[in-house]
Amino acid sequence: MSFRHPLSKKVYHLEAKPGEIAPRVVAAGDPDRVVKSASLLKDSRVVSKKRGYLVVSGEYAGVPVTLATHGIGAPSAAIIFEELAMLGAKLIIRAGTCGALNPQAESGTIALIEAAAYVNTGTMKMYFGDVSMPAYATPEVVLALERELRSMGLRYVRGISLSHDAFHRVEVKAKEWAELGVDFLEMEAATLFTLGRLRGMLVGAVALVVDNLVSGSELTEKREELELKMVEAALRAAASLPLP
Repeated sequence: MSFRHPLSKKVYHLEAKPGEIAPRVVAAGDPDRVVKSASLLKDSRVVSKKRGYLVVSGEYAGVPVTLATHGIGAPSAAIIFEELAMLGAKLIIRAGTCGALNPQAESGTIALIEAAAYVNTGTMKMYFGDVSMPAYATPEVVLALERELRSMGLRYVRGISLSHDAFHRVEVKAKEWAELGVDFLEMEAATLFTLGRLRGMLVGAVALVVDNLVSGSELTEKREELELKMVEAALRAAASLPLP
């Protein structure tokens, strides 16, 4: 059973009104990915674009869904995940990008993130104090994402990410983190997973591997095509899942 923490009702950063956010949300850091992914929806319409956080609602396979931009890093993502919850989101799947440390997750692979480590500072400390809150995806969401990735023939690796706060610092720490068993590096999954637990939402995350810091490989071709397929897998999973 999820613990539901008291939730503020004040929405500052999204212009969407109650009823304009679907209970099922697929979120991305990049607003351009939301623009391109809107082509997958029927009757898509922009419901918010304030501060660059583009939000589009429509239908996928006859099910109401929303595509939302969460920006970069924990502070930005926390704001949007909180406000999506205020506006009625019950399920959020992040569809982003990441680096990889697992040698099996070469560039072009989809990371299916089961759990995320984080350093208990900044945003996370503001929420949880000195407690290192477990950051894990909802198991049913992981299984639904895996089913859809497999059915679409997409190459994927299940594993653990490290959600960090310093994009241009990761290469310095990559070897150390790889030795700890970290598979992927990204910046928002831990925020989504912990806030999902706090707010009683179903949560999950997939991310396209754009570079592997162990092998040195980089994704230079078909990036947009793979991103769109990943988002479609997330939409398929979201549309198939029962809500709490």
